[in-house]
Amino acid sequence: MTASPTQVPGREGMWRDLLPPGRRYLALPSRRHPVVVAEDRAAVLHYVRQSLLAIPPPMPGWLYPAARAALAVPALPRILPGLTVTDQDLGAGPAHDTLGDIGRLTASGPVVLLDHSHDPARLLLLIFPPDASHPELAVKIPAGPQAAQSILRETERLRALAPLPLGVTRSTVPTVLGLLRHGDLPALATGALPGAPMLVAYHRPGHHARPGPVRADFVAAAEWLAGFQSATAGAFAPLDLRPGVAEALDDRLPRPARVGLHALRRRLRAHLAPRAAVHGDFWPGNVLVSHHRVSGVVDWEHARTAGSPLADPARFVVSYCEHLDRRTHPGHRVPGHHGLIAGRPGAALAYALDGAGWYPRLIREFLAAALHRLGLPAACGRDAVLAELAAVAAEATDPRFAEAQARAFILLLAAEETPWPF
Repeated sequence: MTASPTQVPGREGMWRDLLPPGRRYLALPSRRHPVVVAEDRAAVLHYVRQSLLAIPPPMPGWLYPAARAALAVPALPRILPGLTVTDQDLGAGPAHDTLGDIGRLTASGPVVLLDHSHDPARLLLLIFPPDASHPELAVKIPAGPQAAQSILRETERLRALAPLPLGVTRSTVPTVLGLLRHGDLPALATGALPGAPMLVAYHRPGHHARPGPVRADFVAAAEWLAGFQSATAGAFAPLDLRPGVAEALDDRLPRPARVGLHALRRRLRAHLAPRAAVHGDFWPGNVLVSHHRVSGVVDWEHARTAGSPLADPARFVVSYCEHLDRRTHPGHRVPGHHGLIAGRPGAALAYALDGAGWYPRLIREFLAAALHRLGLPAACGRDAVLAELAAVAAEATDPRFAEAQARAFILLLAAEETPWPF
């Protein structure tokens, strides 16, 4: 199937411009609004099936299992949405100029283009060596000037981390290969890391409803955090909220919650811990796993060379709880989690911190182990999660998401009289 430039809307036009002409691609879940555009080659489709396909909550539950089944049978990919990009689709002159160095890279081997980041302002282009089963290069491409700033910020943070003694985690941090040109905007090229995002398994049916797979996720995260933080540990300093969080929330929280926020800050400052490098957005979507171990961590835009060692473990807890009830109708019980009712902001996190059952026990064990390693009392665990939830609310760019996180923070503050841990 071919398309003329007049048929291509803005977002589709962007990813079409990045695909080398003269090749056939499969677009999932649809040609018009794809999440994954993969070159129609056996090795590439096998990689997509194993490492990228999941069931994100906005999509119908049957969609990705059906796509996985189709990709597994050589004759069936022909029924999936397909497209062929030609030189005519790219237009003349300026369209070719926008490819710049990226166009030369994509000409060297098969490609997969991803539009499934939780940051919709960026695309990710994976470039494979000829006949290889895994990508060699990853290129982040901004959709506009604001996203370009985040690309430059991540480049700066990765270069700042590179001289640090990262120890056994060195191979899990992307290596910056350089900045490429995409029109007038920069694109970040790094080495591609092995493994599949932890979120892929998380979104498959039944994964987060069973103790075994969930425990494996937390064990993998804990092992990586221990290695990363131990290698980069520095001088002791008081714990605190992330810089700017208190100021950002002062105008958005009701007075009782502001009082609770400042009380939380005082409690944190009463404890000392070794500062360490911080990823800053350590959630399952950014954690790559292979054979039940972390093989890579991506998206380092919010990284710091020295910060609170509680930030990353707490962010992992907050984000892991975020989707527990996403596939359950509001007001119904969440399968596998007795006592958790879907639909209320912060309910899953409140259940994790203060509830009963295998999942709350696992969360408390994960936090207690991190605190013990840092020489901090187990009672700091709840405060660490509250502090990170406040940071998520303060940093969120989507107003509805920010409001939901603020409401969750207020809910957990109201329940903090419960002795913790218990």
